Amino acid sequence: MGNGGIRQSRAPATVRTGFRRPGTHPGAARIRSARGTRAVPFLLAGLALCLLHPRPAWTQTGVAGDTAAGGHATADGPAEWEFAIRPYFFLSGVSGSVTADPVTLPINSRFSDLLDNVRVGAFLAFTAEKGRWGFHTDFEYIRLVGEGTSSLDAALELENLIGEADVTLRPSRESTLKFLAGVRVYWVQQTLSVRGESLPEVDTTVLDPVLGAHGSWALGRTWGFEMRGDIGGFGVGSEFTYQLLTLFRWEISRALSLPFGYRVLGYQIRDENVWMNTRMGGLLLGVDFRF
Repeated sequence: MGNGGIRQSRAPATVRTGFRRPGTHPGAARIRSARGTRAVPFLLAGLALCLLHPRPAWTQTGVAGDTAAGGHATADGPAEWEFAIRPYFFLSGVSGSVTADPVTLPINSRFSDLLDNVRVGAFLAFTAEKGRWGFHTDFEYIRLVGEGTSSLDAALELENLIGEADVTLRPSRESTLKFLAGVRVYWVQQTLSVRGESLPEVDTTVLDPVLGAHGSWALGRTWGFEMRGDIGGFGVGSEFTYQLLTLFRWEISRALSLPFGYRVLGYQIRDENVWMNTRMGGLLLGVDFRF
């Protein structure tokens, strides 16, 4: 993006675009975004039921410090400091809409287009725990480019940089559940053009408080399962943000496992005259190193 142009992909992404219908109020994008996140409370309620439901006797925590992985854990978490590093790749599609009056542009970059349109991606998570307290950080950077397939001849370039830092706390005598509170910073630069004419560029950074919960269970000796959900923003930085994550883990050894699953991360951001409602969702593949 250094030359101010839009990179062209060899295989067009399905970035579907269209002008807002005449008479549509500028707040319509906000109404659609509210509908798009209507299911979020129900999903989070389901997460809470799963996390708080009494666990079977065979379930044990499967993160750093778990007995299933050979660690020295108590009911209140690991007795000594234990660490986990997770490099991963988030195979994310992008959906949603961007409104820059008088135009509303829907976005739909499907998973099948990613290999042709992802230009750069870097993802890393780190966890440290001792007893009931812990610390979690997550970093990701991704850049997507694509062309529209409609008669409007639209082009898209999207850059995301996301960093998160959380403090975690396990309830007393609870080895599978922990609550988290922290901050997530989100930098996004989004450039859209229609018929060669650039629309107002979104280039903004938001710092959001986030609240959530994370659960981890062992499914026998060689498999594990994780579930996480959080919400944030509340008008402090973004209007609203949410994240949902479900993972299975193949426990290769005490120090090594392979997580894979599905992740959804959504944002609603207002930047002057631009309203952005985007949702990134797709497969997550990684490697866990515990020490």
